[in-house]
Amino acid sequence: MDIRYAKMLKWFKHNHPEYLDRWIESVSPNQIICKRWLVDTLKTVQIPRGAYDKFTVEIIGAWYGFPLIQFLIEEYGEQIRSFYIFETDSFCKTVIWKYFMFFGYDTSKLKFHGDYFKPKESDYEDGKKRRSHLVINTSCEHMPDMESKLRACYEYPERTLVALQSNDKRDEPDHINCVDSCKELLEKNSLKNILPNLGERKVMKADAEDYYNRFMVMGKWKSS
Repeated sequence: MDIRYAKMLKWFKHNHPEYLDRWIESVSPNQIICKRWLVDTLKTVQIPRGAYDKFTVEIIGAWYGFPLIQFLIEEYGEQIRSFYIFETDSFCKTVIWKYFMFFGYDTSKLKFHGDYFKPKESDYEDGKKRRSHLVINTSCEHMPDMESKLRACYEYPERTLVALQSNDKRDEPDHINCVDSCKELLEKNSLKNILPNLGERKVMKADAEDYYNRFMVMGKWKSS
C-alpha cells in the first residue's frame, strides 16, 4: 500500500470512523480503474492551455478527490495551474485538503466552490467568467445534465474540454441520471465528441454477482 493512503486510512480511523466505509469505497478497485481510464484517455486528446502552457482543472462532484487528483498530478505536474473543486459536502473538502497535506502537494492550487449547477458570483475568477480548460465529472449518474446554459460561466466555452463518465446501474437509489450509451451521454450534455469514436465503454463488476456498463465521453460544448 502507498504509505500516503495508509496515512489517510489512519486519519479516518482515528478522527472520522463514521466515514471510514465511504473512504474505503472511494479507493475501491472500480474507482481506481475508472479514474485511471480517464487520465489515460486524456493523453490521447489535446487539453486546451493558457499562459505558459498551463491549464486549470474543474472537478464536479469531487467526493474525496483521490485517486483522480493524484493521477492528474503524476501525469501533468506543474502544467496544472489550479484545481477548482465543486463539491457541496464540506467534509469532502476537508478530506481533499488533508490528502494534499499527506501527499505534499501545493495547497495554493486548491480552490473550493459549492454547487456547480447553481453558480454564484464567488465561482468566478475575480468577478470575471472562468477560464478553466478541463472540466471533469465522473459522477454524472448522481446529478443533473450539464446543460448548455452552464456555458455562460466560461469566457471561452467553445474551447473548454469536458470529460464525463456515467453508467446504466439504475438499481442504486442515488443514481438519478443514468444513460445507456456514450451517444446518449454526449447528447444529454450538449457536447460535440472529440474522440475517434463516440466514446468508450467498460464493463464493471458490481458488489453482487452482476455487472454494469460505465460510459466515458470527451467533447466540447456545442454552440448555444
